Amino acid sequence: MASQTVRVSAQVVKASASCTTGSATVARAVPTQSKFMAGARLAQSASAARSGRTALSVVARDAAWAPGSEAPEWLDGSMAGDFGFDPLGLAKDPDNLVWYRQAEIVHARFAMLGVAGCVFPDIAAKAGISWAGAGVDWYDAATFDYFAPTAAIWTTQVIMMGYAETRRWLDIKNPGSVNQDPVFSSNSLPEGVVGYPGGIFDPFGWASKDMSSLQLKEIKNGRLAMIAMMGIYTQHAVVGGTPVENWAAHVASPWDTTILTNMSDLFVWDWVSPSSTISTVAPFS
Repeated sequence: MASQTVRVSAQVVKASASCTTGSATVARAVPTQSKFMAGARLAQSASAARSGRTALSVVARDAAWAPGSEAPEWLDGSMAGDFGFDPLGLAKDPDNLVWYRQAEIVHARFAMLGVAGCVFPDIAAKAGISWAGAGVDWYDAATFDYFAPTAAIWTTQVIMMGYAETRRWLDIKNPGSVNQDPVFSSNSLPEGVVGYPGGIFDPFGWASKDMSSLQLKEIKNGRLAMIAMMGIYTQHAVVGGTPVENWAAHVASPWDTTILTNMSDLFVWDWVSPSSTISTVAPFS
């Protein structure tokens, strides 16, 4: 009997079979018991050839976040920013994955706005630009008296955001169900992916370009912004001040203003500036 060979490559399986009697042999894929291994090739054994069955190996997707590891089978790479990272298995349930994706998008967008709101007004105020509330640090912004009492602004925000979030929740539950404006019948949103409404929310027409690339850029910058906001919160709690003030202090004295000096109480040694040590031991100091 002629030999049979099975080659697995990029979801294409080609099987050829021949028999000395001239009858056709059907190749059938059966699951293997071994773990999925990227790039693996399984040769057909003699017994499988005699029985007319062919064993195939399945190629798993590599996890981009950790080269050499495998992405979970429930993450297929179809979502923007899917790098195969889910060590806790939170996305095993497809319904939960939908909610997690929408939650990540919203938190990412708020974080990007938050970082900009913490940094740019501070830079503008220090540059001499004046406006109502100029010079108010981000952690005191909620206590500043603007055009209306803080309680009134907060209540208005809760009502408006509550309305928007409720409609977003309805859109997640039933995609496209809230595309029509309930007040102005002439306004409506085009059909699209949940979380990317388009229409009046896309005044520059970016959605008509490479949408997948834009989604990837957004989620990458959003994840970076969420980490940045955690850094801003933590640094203010430990050191105080604003991000711009902390950065300026570090630039003014890089050796003496670092995480080691600011958190020296947590270490078992006394921090000494390397610049002073070097100047002491240098032969030509």
